[in-house]
Amino acid sequence: MSTRVLDLPEEAYAVALASIPNVGPATLRRWLQTEAASAAWRRVGTGPETAVAQLWELHSRLGIAVLLSDHPSYPSRLSGDPERPAVLFCLGDPAVLRRTPTVALVGTRAPTRYGLGVAAQFGTELSAAGVSVVSGLALGIDGAAHEGACACTDGAPPIAVVAGGLDDPYPRSHVRLWQRVAARGAVVSESPAGVRTEKWRFPVRNRLLAGLSDVVVVIESRHGGGSRHTVDAAMTRDKPVGAVPGSIRSATSEGTNALLADGCFPVCSAADVLMALSLAGAPVSVTRAARGPQASPELGEDQALYDALSHDPTALDDLLALSGLGLTNLCAGLQRLARAGVARDLGGWWVRT
Repeated sequence: MSTRVLDLPEEAYAVALASIPNVGPATLRRWLQTEAASAAWRRVGTGPETAVAQLWELHSRLGIAVLLSDHPSYPSRLSGDPERPAVLFCLGDPAVLRRTPTVALVGTRAPTRYGLGVAAQFGTELSAAGVSVVSGLALGIDGAAHEGACACTDGAPPIAVVAGGLDDPYPRSHVRLWQRVAARGAVVSESPAGVRTEKWRFPVRNRLLAGLSDVVVVIESRHGGGSRHTVDAAMTRDKPVGAVPGSIRSATSEGTNALLADGCFPVCSAADVLMALSLAGAPVSVTRAARGPQASPELGEDQALYDALSHDPTALDDLLALSGLGLTNLCAGLQRLARAGVARDLGGWWVRT
């Protein structure tokens, strides 16, 4: 048994307990339901308290907030959850986790251009309507939804729920997106710094996506895709679940179309989500954008390039052919449109906002 040598807060011991190899959320919850984190560490800890202090210093240096269930910013939605996390780790503003309303936008990691465009559009429009977009920062639909939310500079703060430690962004291609979400809202995890992202952690974290959301919307999903974990968790918690209809010829819409057949509400616009949230006072401009195209803005020399864009992601090669511009002029024009807030880069694919 270790001897206490330092005056450390309970959060420091919670970090140390969560850092023990092969200790998952259920085990940690069981320990901390019956005793304080410091007492649990002295009972099961495998190292000296100096190691606890080092872990605590690491999290403090990285700016990672540690939220036990009695923390003022611990999300109230999770307080009565049957699988309530014993401790949460947060980059950004922890208070964002208690705000309302929230919507989870989830789906496949290998979407179509249609799915990417819908995710980005809904992310932007819902954020503009004051709805925090919750997603997993994964490739595909998750990333596009948060790209859309972050593009709305004066919108609601986004919330991301990730599977590994907050010192190891996953996937690596989303490092900048992690930073943008943390700067605007919050990135949260059950895993402390130093814990790598492992496959088993994804379905476990999906219950938090559902728990932190008022409504869950599946944009594109294959039959039996990972989004089903989030849907099942939402249904268990009596959260409304919606799905975006897709082509019967598209494998990436098999899951969403099946959800619609099972009774989930159809989502054809951001207005459908706002209705599910009972947001009667949603801004008119948002619902109008959700119903149809708006007038093309006056953009001078970049008007033709803007007209070549659509709400579906378009590759640079296609834009070269559509616009008739050379590569240098095309890239310069796209950057001007992005600065004007009327176009957005989705990892090499461009969409009209």
